Amino acid sequence: MEENGQLEILNSLHIGSQASSMATNLLVLLHTVLTIILVSGILVSYNVSSIDLKGSLYFACSLGLASLLGASIAYLCAQIFATSSQTRGIFFSIVGILYVLRAGTDVSNLTLSKFNPLAWTYLGHPFYQNDWYYLIGLFLLILVVFSIGLVLESSRDLGSSTIAPKKGKTKASKWLATPLGFFFYLNRSTIISWLLADGVIALMYGSIYGDIDTFVSSNKLISQMFANNSTTLINSFTSLIMVVATAIGLVMPLVVVHKVQFETNKERLGYLLVQRVSRLKVYYSSLILSLFFGTLAILMNGFCLGIAATSSMQANNGKFITTCIKASLNQWPLVCLFVGLMLLSLSLPIFVGWLVYGLLGYSFCVTYFAVLLDLPKWMTHTSLFNVLAKMPMEKFDLMSFAILTGIGILAMLLGGILYTRKEIV
Repeated sequence: MEENGQLEILNSLHIGSQASSMATNLLVLLHTVLTIILVSGILVSYNVSSIDLKGSLYFACSLGLASLLGASIAYLCAQIFATSSQTRGIFFSIVGILYVLRAGTDVSNLTLSKFNPLAWTYLGHPFYQNDWYYLIGLFLLILVVFSIGLVLESSRDLGSSTIAPKKGKTKASKWLATPLGFFFYLNRSTIISWLLADGVIALMYGSIYGDIDTFVSSNKLISQMFANNSTTLINSFTSLIMVVATAIGLVMPLVVVHKVQFETNKERLGYLLVQRVSRLKVYYSSLILSLFFGTLAILMNGFCLGIAATSSMQANNGKFITTCIKASLNQWPLVCLFVGLMLLSLSLPIFVGWLVYGLLGYSFCVTYFAVLLDLPKWMTHTSLFNVLAKMPMEKFDLMSFAILTGIGILAMLLGGILYTRKEIV
């Protein structure tokens, strides 16, 4: 609201200069309280002796405080940086770094996790020790971060930031002067950060393979079930991880395409189109960027997963890297399909673009939680992730691969035709 100039109009009324931010934070606080009540109430309603009221309340409070910690960090970042995109990027970077550090210290040195506020939510051991000191410390940290944000907001002018934005170059390079280079420039932070996040997550999942290998080889019953080797279990696990990695990797190309709709809504794209840049160039620039980096994301998933898995397993088999890359490339039609649907949504009402995000989330949840929630078979067939073969557990299915790819290409072509005829302000 501040970036769009709406907050300046609101502040011209008889309200305080920090009323909007306080209202936002109070809304987050209300959400946190409702979350604590709902989660603790559901847990207690199970009437299980090991899930008592104290443990349920502790667990719910840890979730609520994690939410408040995120809100306070985001609020602080909003005062330091000039734009909402910078704020989001820095916020997710901080949370991602804390998450990766937490994962590393939990495995290598649990003592170091005590210095990570993200780990304080579970170091008190809910339902076992219920050590409230960690949650009290987390609550005090939230107050400190929030107070710093309040001070910074009161000391800056509306529309400005604590850190002044860096001045750009006075003359654009030849690459930036092209539509493709310009759209890459607009999306470069999203693309780079998302690719790094994809790689890190794939490496983290790959490190689990050593535990699976050790578990199967050390348990006689499990070894007999899997014919004295862990191949079947590992292939099943890999096919599921590919769904998770692909779902995460697909978000980035969708964001790249949706950036065109964002710029259109801001009424900034029209300034570009009045020059010698056609709608078709804008459309295909977004298509090339999203398709290229979407493909690169799933390739990175397979490569990083294979590298980490191979290095962590007892039987160091280099062929497993190739297996993971093949399994990741098997998901490529989904990149075509979702990119095509998002490109098609550019010429349709705005809510259609959000429906594409919803379709991705729905397909992922149905596939990931199908066994856990015992979903009916007809429902699992509605997930786009279940259309393709689940490699390496299943053999490659050329028919489903070709059909999804064809539908994605048709959506791209239809989207291009409609976009060239769309009126852009």
